[in-house]
Amino acid sequence: MKFKKPINENYCATVVKIKNVVQLDNCDNIQGTIIFGNNIIISKDVNVGDIGVYFPAETQLSHEYTNYNNLYRHSELNYDDTKKGYLEDNRRIRTMKLRGNKSMGLFMPLTSLEFVIDADELSEGDIFDEIKNIPICNKYIVPVKNSGGANKQKKKLKKISKLIDGQFRFHDDTAQFGKNAHRFKPDDIMSITYKLHGTSVIISNILCKKKLNLFNKFLKLIGVKVIDTEYDNIYSSRKVIKNDDLNTSKNSYYEIDIWGLANDKIKEFLLDGMTVYAEIVGHLPNGAYIQKSYDYGCGKTDYEVYIYRITYTNPSGNVFEFSAKQVQDWCKERGLKAVPELYYGKVRDIFQVYTYDDGLDLADNLINYLKQVYLEQDCYMCKNKLPAEGIVVRKEANDNQSYKLKSFRFLKRETDLLDKGEEDIEESQKGDE
Repeated sequence: MKFKKPINENYCATVVKIKNVVQLDNCDNIQGTIIFGNNIIISKDVNVGDIGVYFPAETQLSHEYTNYNNLYRHSELNYDDTKKGYLEDNRRIRTMKLRGNKSMGLFMPLTSLEFVIDADELSEGDIFDEIKNIPICNKYIVPVKNSGGANKQKKKLKKISKLIDGQFRFHDDTAQFGKNAHRFKPDDIMSITYKLHGTSVIISNILCKKKLNLFNKFLKLIGVKVIDTEYDNIYSSRKVIKNDDLNTSKNSYYEIDIWGLANDKIKEFLLDGMTVYAEIVGHLPNGAYIQKSYDYGCGKTDYEVYIYRITYTNPSGNVFEFSAKQVQDWCKERGLKAVPELYYGKVRDIFQVYTYDDGLDLADNLINYLKQVYLEQDCYMCKNKLPAEGIVVRKEANDNQSYKLKSFRFLKRETDLLDKGEEDIEESQKGDE
C-alpha cells in the first residue's frame, strides 16, 4: 500500500523486522533489541523475524492508536477501560531506563494497527504518520508557559514580497543515521562532524526583488526593461526569517536577536548567491545560555558561530552544494569556524581500528562502530560536564546528504528537561512564522 509522506520522517512509524534479541539481567517479562541502532525494550513474546511497527523516542502517539491498544495509564481513556497501559495522557514515547536497560523507542505488533488497516497490507520499510486519514503519530511538542522575557503572542506579519521563489531555502530536518546507514558503501567518502547543541542560523546573500521608484515602475509598466532584482542579505533562525523589513513580529525565544549578531559576523564573506547554515553556541550578550548549561568554552557573554553547510544558488534557483571538505576549507581560509571534523575518508578505512563482525551487514557494523567510538561521551568543548549531543555523518555524493546520530545520555537529558516543561528552543521558533 502507498502511504502519504510523513510530516516528519524522524518521528513517524516504520514497519520493521526484529533482527536480534538480547536477554536482560533481572528481567523476566522483557528483553532487548536494536532497531536502527537504538536500544529498544520489547516483550518476551517477540522473536527474531517478527515484523511490527517502530516508533522513535519523543514521538507522540495519536489518541486513536493509544485508545485502541489500551496504552493509557489512566484506564478510563482506553477502549477497554478494564485494561491499564503505561503511557501518560500526553501519549509521549520517552527515552528511558528500565532496571538499568536503555529504551529509545517503542515496538508494537502489526495487529496494533488493525483498527485502520489489515496487517497483510503492510510491508517492511513502510513509513507513515497517518493511515487512511486516521492519525497514528507525530512529533511530540511540549506545552510550555511563557518564559517571561520573550514575546510569544502571534502577530500578523507584513507580507514578504522581497523574496523570490526558489532563492532562499530553510534547512530540512536532518534524517536519522540509523535508518539510512544502508546508503553507505565501502568506497564512499564519509565525513563525520561533531554535533553542536545551540540554535540554528541561516545567513545568505541571495537574489531578491528590488524596490523600484515610481519612475522605474512606470518604465516597467510601458515595457522598458528595468533591472528589478538585486542581491541582498537575508538571515533566519531554523524556520523563521528575522530581517526587520520582512518580519515585523519581533517574536523570539530570546530577548536579544542572536541571529542578527551572527549574521553581522558572517555576511561580509558571502559572494552573490551564497548561503551558510550554522549553529550558534555559548551565551547571549546578557549572559544567558543559548542552550541550558552548554557553554562550548565561550566566556559568560560570548558566543561562537560554527558553519556546517554552504550552498550556492544561481539566478535560476538551482542549488549547488559545497562538499564537506569545501566547507572546512572555505571556513579555514577566512578565519571562520566550521563544525569540528572528526573523520574524513573512505567508509572501509574506519574499520582498521574496529573488529568487524562478519555476522552483521555493513550498515550494522557502521552503526556499532560510530556508537562505540563517538557516542556517550562528555562534551569536550564545554567547561561544564555535560553529555555531547552526538555526530553528523555525511556522504560525499551528488546529494551530499547528512544524517544525525545522537547519544542516549543526551537524549535522556533532553527527555528529563521536557518532563520539567522546559521548551525546545528550535521548536519555539516555529511560533514566529
